Amino acid sequence: MKTFHDLKNIFVGGILALTMVAVVACSGTTTLTETNVASSTEPIANVAAGTKTSDIPSFDQANDIVVTAEVDSQTAESISIQAAFGGDVDNESTGDAVPEVAATPVEVAQLTPAEIVAAQENHLADLYEETVESVVFIVSTTTQGVGSGSGFVWDEEGHIVTNYHVVQGSTSLNVKFFNGREYHAKVVAFDPAADIAVIQLIDLEHVLVPIEIGSSSGLRPGQMAIALGNPFGKEFTMTTGIVSAVTRTLEGGFSTFSIPAVIQTDASINPGNSGGPLLDMNGAVIGINTQIESTSRQSSGVGFAVPVDLVKRVVPSLIEFGEHTYAFMGISGNEVNLSLRENAGLPGDIVGAYISGIVPDGPADLAGIRGDTGTQITGLIFDGDVIVSINSIRMKSMDDLIGYLALNTSPSEDIVVGVFRDGVEIAIPMTLGARPSVS
Repeated sequence: MKTFHDLKNIFVGGILALTMVAVVACSGTTTLTETNVASSTEPIANVAAGTKTSDIPSFDQANDIVVTAEVDSQTAESISIQAAFGGDVDNESTGDAVPEVAATPVEVAQLTPAEIVAAQENHLADLYEETVESVVFIVSTTTQGVGSGSGFVWDEEGHIVTNYHVVQGSTSLNVKFFNGREYHAKVVAFDPAADIAVIQLIDLEHVLVPIEIGSSSGLRPGQMAIALGNPFGKEFTMTTGIVSAVTRTLEGGFSTFSIPAVIQTDASINPGNSGGPLLDMNGAVIGINTQIESTSRQSSGVGFAVPVDLVKRVVPSLIEFGEHTYAFMGISGNEVNLSLRENAGLPGDIVGAYISGIVPDGPADLAGIRGDTGTQITGLIFDGDVIVSINSIRMKSMDDLIGYLALNTSPSEDIVVGVFRDGVEIAIPMTLGARPSVS
C-alpha cells in the first residue's frame, strides 16, 4: 500500500502535467519554456545544502510563454497543493512567536516661550523656598570692626559651614535665619588653606534643616549655578548664572598652598556672599562662594567657589579632629607650556606637571623624583621630570595634580607616579607624606 506522501506526490504530479498540457495546447507552440532570471543579486531564500529543487511553472500572458523558477522541493510541494485546491500561498510565519505590537507614539508637550519662562520662574521660586531656611546671615565682630558673611546648615547639631575669612579673628559671632531666629555661635575649627570654617550655634532652640550636599566632580561649564547669601548685608539674596569654568587653582591668601578644583561662575557674587552656598539646578550645594575677581570689590562677572567635594573631605575632619591634614608630595612645578617644552626638549604630545623643585627629604625626593638641577646663578637647566599620571590617572596640568592629591589621596598612602624622563615614561612608587600644618 502506498503511503499518504506517495499518494500526495502522484496527485500533485498529475495536476502539474495537466496544467502543462493545457498551456501548450492553448499557445500553439512547441518549445515554450525558458528560465526565469531574477533581476536582483539579493537571495530570495536560503536553501539548505543537498535540498532537492523543482521547477514551478507559471504562465506569462503578455509574452505567451511558460516561465519556470527553481525552488526547493518543499516549497514547490506547498505551492502545488495550495494551487490545486484554489488556495493562496501564505508566506506568514506559523511559529509560536508573539506578533510585534506597534509602539504607541510618545506625545511630547509643546511649550510656548512664555510657558518655558514661567516654568523656570516657578522652579527657581520653589528652589529658593526649599533652601533659604538652610542659609544663614553671619555677623562677625573683631578688634578691627564688624563684618558680615554667609553660611549654611551642615547638620542638625547646629554646625554651620562658612569661609575662614568670614570668622577670622572674631571675638563674637551672631547668626540669623530666614525665619528671624538669631543665635550666638562659636568657632569649632577652620582650614585656612581651603578657606573653610565650621562654627556651631549656642543654645539652639529650633529644628534645623541641613542643606542638601551635591557633587562637584561632574560639573560642566554651562550648567546652571545659583548663589544664595547676603551681599552687602542684603539678607537672603538669590542670584543666578552658569558654571563658567571648572578645575581652577586659586590662591586663598591664607596659606602658601592653593585651593584646588575651584569653580568659576558668572552668578553675581559680592562682599557678603562669602561662605554662602553655590547650588545646582536641583538645589544641592556644589561649592562655597569665596572670592570675586574685581578691581572695584564688586561683582565683575567672575566669581569663585570652593568645590563641595573638597568641603566633604575637610568639614567632617574639622568637626571630629579640629583640623584637616592633606597628603603631601613635596614638589613645586609648572605647566608644560610652549616655552618650557622648547627649553626642555619635550615632545609635542607630552602634558602634565613639570617639576622645578623638590623639598629635601620629602616624599618625592625619597622616591627619586627629579627637579631642575640648575639655578639662576649657575644658569637654568630644564632637566626636571614631568609627572604625567598618578595611579594610572592622566595628569594634564599642574592644576590636575594639585586637585587629584587634595580630593583623592591621604597621608601615608602609597601611590604610583608616572614620570616622563629622558624620552621615556617610567613608573615610580611613592609614599605620600602629610602637608605641614598652617597656623
